[in-house]
Amino acid sequence: MTSYDPPLGDPSVAGDRPLAGLKVIDFTRILSGPYATMLIADLGAEVIKVERPGAGDETRGWGPPFWRGTSTYFAAVNRGKRSVAVDIGRPEGRELVSDLIDTADVLVENFRPGVTERLGISYTEVRRRNPRLIYASINGFGSYGPRAQEAGTEVIVEAQSGLMAMMGVPDGPPVRFGVAMVDIATGLSLVNGVLAALHARSRTGCGRMLEFPLYATAISVLATVIASACVSPESQEGRFGSGHPSIVPYSAFEGRDGWVVLGAVNEAMWSRLCEALELDALAADVRCATNEARVQNRALVENAVAAAVRGCSVDEVTKRLGERGVLVAPVKTAAEAVQDPQVAVLDLLDEDDGVKFARTPLAQFNSKTLSRAPELGEHTVDVLGSIGVSDERLTSLLDAGVLESSLHASSLDSAGIAVDLAQHANT
Repeated sequence: MTSYDPPLGDPSVAGDRPLAGLKVIDFTRILSGPYATMLIADLGAEVIKVERPGAGDETRGWGPPFWRGTSTYFAAVNRGKRSVAVDIGRPEGRELVSDLIDTADVLVENFRPGVTERLGISYTEVRRRNPRLIYASINGFGSYGPRAQEAGTEVIVEAQSGLMAMMGVPDGPPVRFGVAMVDIATGLSLVNGVLAALHARSRTGCGRMLEFPLYATAISVLATVIASACVSPESQEGRFGSGHPSIVPYSAFEGRDGWVVLGAVNEAMWSRLCEALELDALAADVRCATNEARVQNRALVENAVAAAVRGCSVDEVTKRLGERGVLVAPVKTAAEAVQDPQVAVLDLLDEDDGVKFARTPLAQFNSKTLSRAPELGEHTVDVLGSIGVSDERLTSLLDAGVLESSLHASSLDSAGIAVDLAQHANT
């Protein structure tokens, strides 16, 4: 076995998908919910994405860039799903959706609190017909309390929670995360909650309601900051750029031909860092003798390290520090990162028609590549036919615009009569 060989697993379960046979009805849009349900698809569940005729998930239009008629944003987080386009603002559509939910194991939605009650798909309503259903809800600020009805998108929650106040450089404006990490973290929490609820259902036979506010996620990920601020509020104030409020040095520094991030998390590493960068005077300075002292003298340390790095290439700094066991890495763009041979070794990407898609962390359970994100209504006829809706009724509903199918010509007329629910949604 070479260092490039994956660890050997049990061949009897290789490619086994633990959620195979389970059905998930996905009413989510944008990012947190779609990312969560894509993870669930990688675990083997059938994920049926319910969308609005004529428009579908708003992110289908979030471009450029576009690929195969849809935005790359949508294509990246909706793989492995089936799309059913149904107007749930109309009685016929609600009836079809109710029948579909009756066959499901899990329902995931991210409407603003109160919308599911108006649509007849609230947990109180659906559990009467399907008591085994796991019902997972994502919203901005929770379903009760003074902020329940406020719009709670990623950027709003970052601002309200304290996350954004930490982001940016000293004396600069607050900035949002480059990737919607609160959405991603909420999606991961939802998957954990659904798996736990499914495990409990295997013992009790009963489903349950789960709620995942983005605001709760944001407060949760601030655990170390909140605790530290209770003891020393001033230690957590301000913005540290790429730095760390409790470790110095631990930041990005500019070299001759790019940027490099480096850090010393203990005294032995600090000594080796000073040796590598020829900072003998700094190593002997009592003001830098401990991490606590370096935090108190942040500017002294960071200015000295910055001056040492500035005259070196990124490769030189990376080599000198790396050879001495100091934390160091070049700062890469995403386009550069995917060229790293480790990406190929770990099989972190799929490629479809020249476009690279990041695999989910749960792809290790799935021996197959997830199918590409569906066209709007691509599976409307197949999915509804599988629960007993006749061909005649499907044709009638397609012609009336209650349904849309990318494979049914008459469904093209549905675009003008869909009920726009986007104003009720928050994320």
